[in-house]
Amino acid sequence: MKQPQKQKRPVTSKKKPAAKAGLSHHVKQTLVPRKGNQFRPHLVRPSGLTLVLALIVIAQFTYSFATTGGIQVLGRISDVDTPGLLQKTNDQRVEEGLAPLVTNDQLNKAAYLKAQDMIQNNYWAHTSPNGTTPWKWLADVDYNYSVAGENLAKNYPTSAATVEAWMNSPSHRDNIMNSSYTQVGFATIDGTLEGRPTSLVVAFYGTPSTATAVNGETTSAQVFAAAPIGSGSTPVGYFASAAQSLSPVSIIALGILAIVAIVAVAAHQYRQKLPMGWRKSWKLHHGLYTFGGMIVLGILIVLATGGGQI
Repeated sequence: MKQPQKQKRPVTSKKKPAAKAGLSHHVKQTLVPRKGNQFRPHLVRPSGLTLVLALIVIAQFTYSFATTGGIQVLGRISDVDTPGLLQKTNDQRVEEGLAPLVTNDQLNKAAYLKAQDMIQNNYWAHTSPNGTTPWKWLADVDYNYSVAGENLAKNYPTSAATVEAWMNSPSHRDNIMNSSYTQVGFATIDGTLEGRPTSLVVAFYGTPSTATAVNGETTSAQVFAAAPIGSGSTPVGYFASAAQSLSPVSIIALGILAIVAIVAVAAHQYRQKLPMGWRKSWKLHHGLYTFGGMIVLGILIVLATGGGQI
């Protein structure tokens, strides 16, 4: 007589829920003020802060080495190109009901010659140390114009960031949005300027002169406009300009600092539940001090690694 077979119970694993619970516990211990961590999240303890700072420093130098081949704070990859600059410039003009600009080979060449001169003679200005004005480069390529302008930029990571920085400066914006211009030329060049790796951008705006030349001289009136270096560079404006030129690793670092700052503020709300030894010392306000430290460090990262300038 056959014995009735016992039904096998389904085998379940407790490892997965246990692992999930363990991960949740560690996350809470790291980020959430609670009794289990004495209301001192591990992220804002000295060991946690040291780890965060070490990771940021290592990431910055690793990124610098990977992009420049050396250990430099301002190491970055520049993805600025002529098509992108033209597209972003015309997007701004069309949005305001202005006609888009068209590229001109002479203006492109003049912009390249100007950028090359700045690198070779180590200066950052519209007028060179020997007094050469931007319009010399237009003359060198035989570009006869009735109106012309120049914008400069350096160390912005993308074409969009470059044009956005120009648009945030009134004088640079005036060049981009000038309805008198019909043509534009751009040049981008990498080199060393003032001892630092630099990505330069030069933009020449212009409208060809319709006047006839007499004895090699144009008879038309000429109007010049060059947005001054650092125009509108208030402390807030300078900070905003630097923020637009941050490298990806700097943006990630700022995100990490923001998380630490939020956890620090949360920890500060539970300061009366800290161990008695902490409540009787300056450590009572460690969360507030940590929050302030993250803000200062974030500002320093923007100023030290931004580097973008117009």
